[in-house]
Amino acid sequence: MDIYLEIFGYIGTALVIISMMMTSMLKLRLFNMAGALISMIYAIARNTWPVAVLNFCLLAINLFQTIKELRQRKKEKA
Repeated sequence: MDIYLEIFGYIGTALVIISMMMTSMLKLRLFNMAGALISMIYAIARNTWPVAVLNFCLLAINLFQTIKELRQRKKEKA
């Protein structure tokens, strides 16, 4: 067992869990994206493709929603 890969996977998991404690939606999405990216890389390294696809989808959804929120904030300032 590659201990460094396992630690990497646990870091991704921890970031996703921490994201659920955020009160700011932007911070939640940023932490969740980081966790999903790390978890996706871990899943690919472990050949667990369903988990990799799930994390890819979470990453894409959070990225889309973050861009949408940032555009809305910019529009409100103008």
